[in-house]
Amino acid sequence: MFREKMTPKERINSLHETGRADRPGISVLAMGLVPRMTGVLTIGECYEDPIKYARAFLRVQELFGFDSGPVFGHPACGAAEFGGKLLYPRANSKMQSPVIAKHPLTKLEDIDRLEVPDPAKAGEIPRLVAGAKYVLDNYPDGYRNPMLVSGDPFTWAGNIIGMDTMLMWIEQDPALVAKALDIVAEFEIEVVKYALRELGEVTFFDGAVCCSNDLINAKRFKQLALPPLVKYRVESIKAGAERFVSHPCGDQSKNIDFWGQVPGTYTINFDFRTPLELCVSKLDKEMTIAGNIECMHFLIGDYDWIYRKSYDKLKFAATRCRRGYLVGPGCEIPPNSSPVNIHALVSAARDYAANDPDWKAMGAR
Repeated sequence: MFREKMTPKERINSLHETGRADRPGISVLAMGLVPRMTGVLTIGECYEDPIKYARAFLRVQELFGFDSGPVFGHPACGAAEFGGKLLYPRANSKMQSPVIAKHPLTKLEDIDRLEVPDPAKAGEIPRLVAGAKYVLDNYPDGYRNPMLVSGDPFTWAGNIIGMDTMLMWIEQDPALVAKALDIVAEFEIEVVKYALRELGEVTFFDGAVCCSNDLINAKRFKQLALPPLVKYRVESIKAGAERFVSHPCGDQSKNIDFWGQVPGTYTINFDFRTPLELCVSKLDKEMTIAGNIECMHFLIGDYDWIYRKSYDKLKFAATRCRRGYLVGPGCEIPPNSSPVNIHALVSAARDYAANDPDWKAMGAR
């Protein structure tokens, strides 16, 4: 029987530094799953009160044994910070996360009046920072690894404007949209500075939902999404940020080389539509690779399917990735996922570490 020797934080650090650990890592984006597992919290309560989410997360992490820490934030971040309105999931709602009820920008010319908000007062940011602070102040040493959503400029601009609208504006006046992206990048830099003042060391998370090839082609990514993303990272690193987790959502196959140009990425987690083989071949030298099992199978699949898929991913990636590999779903795991299927994911990682000769030989070197 496999016996773990490392805490989650020790394991993730060891994988990134050496490619090795007691076992491969396990990454689960579990924002909606955590309240479902408690039986008493709603998804909306955890987003509206991040400290409640933080209290619940640790017990769920201990129950299943995955390594990734709690994420404070969600795909709709950015809208409320610039004056928009959000709706939060209520009891018995089928919503998986907050949704944007009102976008703060409705006219193209409104971009000229866009200003950088104060993150200490803007929207959800103070609450999200408070949730991360709870983790740093109250979790056991090996579990103090919160992730604060600091956005990617293209996705947050899409949340501020509305993605459909922004795509039309790009065709009308790409230079003006680029100005909006630059202002959003400046705000995200201020978010990072504020978080560093309040928290000290923390992992920043940017989920690139809107810049997938489903919505923009690689040329547009290079022209519009990449420059403000690099700016935000470069200036954040200058301010003292040391680690970023990226989640390029959707199909990012044609953007892979561009993600390799973004500085500061500690871990990158692509969706299942971007082949793991491509991710490893292009990015494993600098970044820990995570993912990328199709999320829906945790909801509709069974133990054997998840176990086999997880083991196959491990066989391919665990000894190839020079900065380590974290097996897991490609995006957020569905809130109503079968607990048995999550157990299958964790069991596969433990069995792989106990039995795979290549893994054991690598650990012995």
